[in-house]
Amino acid sequence: MAQETKMQIEDLISESDLLMESLRSFFYSIPIQHDPYLGSGICSIADLPKLWEYDSETKIDPFEDPVLHYRWFRLTQEQFLEQEELFRRYISWASSVRALVEKFLPEKLVVFDEKSQVIRKWIELSERLPSDDNAEMFLRFRKYFISQQNIVFSLSEHIG
Repeated sequence: MAQETKMQIEDLISESDLLMESLRSFFYSIPIQHDPYLGSGICSIADLPKLWEYDSETKIDPFEDPVLHYRWFRLTQEQFLEQEELFRRYISWASSVRALVEKFLPEKLVVFDEKSQVIRKWIELSERLPSDDNAEMFLRFRKYFISQQNIVFSLSEHIG
């Protein structure tokens, strides 16, 4: 049983490396656009004429942090399909890891779940961004994913 669990953990580590590389490629492929923030008040960004192709389903929160002036640009059909596949792969990976964490390292479960929520928002591209630098945005994402990878490595040490 322990040997089978070790192999499962090794597979999860390998999959996480592949997933990280796919996510890096995905984040680097999506342009980031400036999204001006005017603050709360009578006039809002929704009242301005649309000077660029704008996703009309994006909701503007007048109480949002004014530092966040950028957002991911609208996805092409190909990028949307890639996003969908990455999200599916991540959910599958995270579910498998979560079951092992729950069984062998229950004290790490809350941290794992918190990181998972943040990662899902990143893959969904639902967060506003503080910069238009794709590399910087990927590094911000990466720290959450690495935290989860470290939990998987802890599992390996705990079982071994």
